Amino acid sequence: MSFHIEWERLAAQAYDMLDDQAQANIARAIVRLARQGIPDDAEPGQDGLWTLQVGRHIIVFTEHDLDVYLVAIEPA
Repeated sequence: MSFHIEWERLAAQAYDMLDDQAQANIARAIVRLARQGIPDDAEPGQDGLWTLQVGRHIIVFTEHDLDVYLVAIEPA
């Protein structure tokens, strides 16, 4: 199984500013998305965007097949 993860520039910058634990939580959530699909607790939004709370943060993403595009990381 292979998948592709792409980061919006601002999402990557936000990720780089997080502490190690928050980065690890988000990384695990993204890998879980790619491997298992969108979880039941993810909230659908407009234009195919989804939000998912990961610890003290919310990730905003789109998903197609096994590809995940991370749009934003925001405080919860």
